[in-house]
Amino acid sequence: MAVGAGVGYNESLMEISLHSVTFHDCPVQHREKVSFTEEQRRNMLRALMDRPDVGEAAILQTCNRSEIYLYAKKNIDWSKVISEVIEQNNPEAVQIWHKYCKQKRGIDAARHLFNVSAGMNSQMLGENQILSQVKAAYLESVECCASRFIFHRLFHTAFRAGKTVRTQTDISGGAVSISLAAVELAREKIKLDSSTVMVIGAGENAELAAGYLVKQGVGGLIIANRNKSHAEELCKRLGRGRAIPLSEIPRALKDVDLVIASTGSDEPVVNYEDVESVLHRRRRPLLMIDIAVPRDIDERISQFGCVTIANIDNLDRRIAANRGKRSSELPKAEKIIDDFTGKFADWLDSLAVVPAVARLTQKATEMARAEARRYAKHFGLKNAKKLEQFAESLTKKLLHGPVSFLKGSNHKDHSSQQLRSLDLVNKMFFTDDEVGR
Repeated sequence: MAVGAGVGYNESLMEISLHSVTFHDCPVQHREKVSFTEEQRRNMLRALMDRPDVGEAAILQTCNRSEIYLYAKKNIDWSKVISEVIEQNNPEAVQIWHKYCKQKRGIDAARHLFNVSAGMNSQMLGENQILSQVKAAYLESVECCASRFIFHRLFHTAFRAGKTVRTQTDISGGAVSISLAAVELAREKIKLDSSTVMVIGAGENAELAAGYLVKQGVGGLIIANRNKSHAEELCKRLGRGRAIPLSEIPRALKDVDLVIASTGSDEPVVNYEDVESVLHRRRRPLLMIDIAVPRDIDERISQFGCVTIANIDNLDRRIAANRGKRSSELPKAEKIIDDFTGKFADWLDSLAVVPAVARLTQKATEMARAEARRYAKHFGLKNAKKLEQFAESLTKKLLHGPVSFLKGSNHKDHSSQQLRSLDLVNKMFFTDDEVGR
């Protein structure tokens, strides 16, 4: 069937919707203001699920996007609802969200998630990290009891779509990432083999950056982290490096040539006031690359003549070049996403109550008539019509309870039960071809 055309699901009272702020339209200095902490995300999910018109919800948060996925009633002013939920948890984010938020509905929202999971909507085309971030968003939603029947299917389809694109195309060739782009930028600006580098953070992006630096034969390596033991563990995994706490960053800046910062902090970890005295006396150039959102490095530090600061938006040129290298794989990847989107649309279509009930009633009636004709000879030809009427009547009575359950309920949680029941009916009584017709 044509995706998005004639899908019975679109005629229902509920729909999937996406509300997002991403790097495509929103610069990092604004995007960091709509970067929600884990506590804020969980509070937002609970607030959304407290509404009677929301069935399911999930929030995907990365350095390049803040996306809210909903399965909820149609014809509601969701912009207003989401703004209210955001304001309760992060009042400063509301204005930015209003200005930059984009929306998608129905199967377009599902297609977007599949593209995101495949790395086809990332700054670095084909990046691998995004798939684990989508999985983390789904797990967080499940833990908040916000993912149920529809989102279980939606996100697991996204996982399969992402994996299939990566295994059947070369769109992720070269294992590139924002961290690699930062190291490539640094390699163009300074001689890494004779430089001392400080990596701030010990998370995934920081570890990737540190790993790339080690492979490039960097002269010296310092890992700074709030939890010094985590920095020490990273040094052990890398087989080199010195670990320091964040408090020692100002003193260490005297000896480093490059800083790459990537923590999960909600505020800068390198503050102007803390490093002012050190950098005021410094004459040797210092390159600082901030790949965190919110940013880790106080932008006022760029006032020092010896300092050059780059952030993830400054990597656009490198990312554009990367897209060019991989663009030849896009048609193949897009076809895979089309296939997954079409199958998901068919599945949604199969859950529409009216056609599902009609299919079930028609099939049961046809079976009843066939059995009546089969046994008519035992009751005499003059009773054949009565036997057929009896079979049809008995079938309708047997189906009355299940059909009534499928057709109606005002209880919030019952919609999920109805959908599960429809899915079970389809699996028990029909082939995939019959459901798709």
